[in-house]
Amino acid sequence: MSSQATYPPPATAYPAEPQGGYMAAPPPAGYPMKDGHEQGQAAPVTTQSKGDGFLKGCCAALCCCCVLDACF
Repeated sequence: MSSQATYPPPATAYPAEPQGGYMAAPPPAGYPMKDGHEQGQAAPVTTQSKGDGFLKGCCAALCCCCVLDACF
């Protein structure tokens, strides 16, 4: 009777490296390529003005600080 147990071959932690070397992730959508072609057609982006709420808020805060400074 044989006293040696047979074990399966050890598993590898990472898959084998591809033949061309390392693999790079594709560029983000809409990024210009070397040959001038883009991967996908990106939808046109439109921006809208949100108004002058930030400026009004800053002026209100400044006025509030001045009033509190004058009162106390």
